Amino acid sequence: MRIFIALLVLLSLFGCGGGGGGGGGGLVGSADPATLTLSGVAAQGAGINGRIFLMDSAGHAHYVDTTDGPFQFKLADISLPVLLKAEWSDAAGMHRLYSFASAGGVANVTPLTHVAVTHAAGALALDALYAAPGPAAFAALQAALPAAMASMQADLQALMTRYAVTAANPITLRFAADHTGMDALLDGIVMSATAGGVSLYDKATGALLLAPPVPSPAPMPVTAGLSLTGTLQATGFDAAVNSNGQGMMAWTEAVGGHNVLKVRLMNGIDPGTTLSTAGDAGSPRLLFDGSGNALMVWTQCSNGSSSVWVSRLRANSAGWAPAQQLSPALAGSARQPDLAVDQAGNALVVWQQSDGRSYHADGWAAYYAADRDSWSSAALVSDGVNNAYGLRVALNPAGQGLLAWEQERGDGSAIDAQPVDVWVRQVGTAGSWGTGSIVSASGGHADTAYVYGRLALAVNAAGNAAVLWSRRLLPSLPMVVQAALFQPSGGWQPATTITLDTNEDSHEPAVALDAAGNALAVWQQQTAYGAYGGSNHYVAGVGWGTAGHFVDSKLGDMIGPGLAMDGAGKATVVWYRWSAQNAVDVMVNHCQAGGLWGTAQVFSPVGTESTLTREQPRVASNARGQSLVVWGADTGAVASWL
Repeated sequence: MRIFIALLVLLSLFGCGGGGGGGGGGLVGSADPATLTLSGVAAQGAGINGRIFLMDSAGHAHYVDTTDGPFQFKLADISLPVLLKAEWSDAAGMHRLYSFASAGGVANVTPLTHVAVTHAAGALALDALYAAPGPAAFAALQAALPAAMASMQADLQALMTRYAVTAANPITLRFAADHTGMDALLDGIVMSATAGGVSLYDKATGALLLAPPVPSPAPMPVTAGLSLTGTLQATGFDAAVNSNGQGMMAWTEAVGGHNVLKVRLMNGIDPGTTLSTAGDAGSPRLLFDGSGNALMVWTQCSNGSSSVWVSRLRANSAGWAPAQQLSPALAGSARQPDLAVDQAGNALVVWQQSDGRSYHADGWAAYYAADRDSWSSAALVSDGVNNAYGLRVALNPAGQGLLAWEQERGDGSAIDAQPVDVWVRQVGTAGSWGTGSIVSASGGHADTAYVYGRLALAVNAAGNAAVLWSRRLLPSLPMVVQAALFQPSGGWQPATTITLDTNEDSHEPAVALDAAGNALAVWQQQTAYGAYGGSNHYVAGVGWGTAGHFVDSKLGDMIGPGLAMDGAGKATVVWYRWSAQNAVDVMVNHCQAGGLWGTAQVFSPVGTESTLTREQPRVASNARGQSLVVWGADTGAVASWL
């Protein structure tokens, strides 16, 4: 950490011992002249260049600017205790750290002080407390801080011992910028803060050092499943939850010799609505926008050709709008649609469509403008030459995002399949997109590398994006999961393999991003004896960690993971478990913000081996953490609140 030369004038306040000494459990409270001021260092790895705010218990705000970290407040006319807040911005965006002081002296603002104060506040949000301070709330925080500090010190004992600051109080410790003691400790850690809590990671290894407190798990499941009659032959399903906790599910079922598409609200009243108009329906995709309007897209096959259709349900309206065909009238079929919706209700639908040749498809898209209530004409998004398929799309609340697809290095007419790459295009507001580019890594095997299965894609509100895929670099090598990540300030990071270097095949990845840009990836990993759930966690500013697992294969094979994340960064994954007795269960596990997994549990028994012929279970979550799970059972399609 580099502290500005002006720090020399503050030596009487900061000391020069190098971080090894001091750091008692309480704040300075003697008659020393230093108690007439409150001073410290604001740092996260390096001293910050920004502004330090002080909110006193009487609701009076003060601030000073800092260069490289040091700051000082005079305590005249300030009512103790006080809440301190450091704010600064850099290429990665806006950052914020908190600290607390009950008397004059030293009060630093660092990731460690932020962790301690956050834990002391419990469920009370520090931003909200700063915006609406009060003596009672500050007194409660002051009373809880010693225990929170002791707990953090115990959790980080090994780390603090390594840097010779054992039992030091990070708030009151005087330290110098000499890369020893507390200064060295701050150099070596990275903090990730979400609504779900604060996590600390080892900058060098990416190892999780400290995770948010994990609440006691609620009994599972908490509600019974809603079995849908007449859906024994359900072949496709999806689920969505709006911001108010209203759930909806869609499914296809056999009626009169055809597969029809149905949708219903999870309110116990809605009997369901049939949306498809003719032929066989399939591949439903369902989403809500920020106002509670719903959008559905699906395929519809008639006379041997499949097309993409869409319908919209306005919040509190009497019914769904008439279905509308999006795909153009080409000689070939349109398949595998995907859907993304922003906060305002604008939407982007993508799909693959053949031009009539047996082994060729192109990527297409259509954009919905909510303010005009109209769809654009279908537009080609792949190059129109090479065989393109497996399109995915994701948008953030502002309408920015990413579309991705798989593309051969050939038009599909060759007898032997060509090497396959992962292509992406950035999506801007109003449905605009940039030029296509390759993000996949061939690992030096450009002529033989192939991508398999469905891509996984996620974006967050800040514009960060992640795309994952399964790839076999050589026929003799195992299938691995690779990931490429995008940051608005730095563009695409080089693709990297995130699975362990083993002889096991990994496939069916899913990914989610939290507000801070941290990513959670899950996949199915096949061993010689079964399949387990693999996982890896990406920490913004650090990188991917070491691959682990969220469930092993001792009690049965893991098949088809589905993943969703709420606004606090808590993730839910659901999957089928196939036991040695050919029994199939829907399983569930949760991952807290920071990458800490819980224990896998049975959510619902669903049937026998025949269940595995249906699509994988799906889970949808809103920002408040309300989750809806839908799956196919031997008795039909089933949905249940988690």
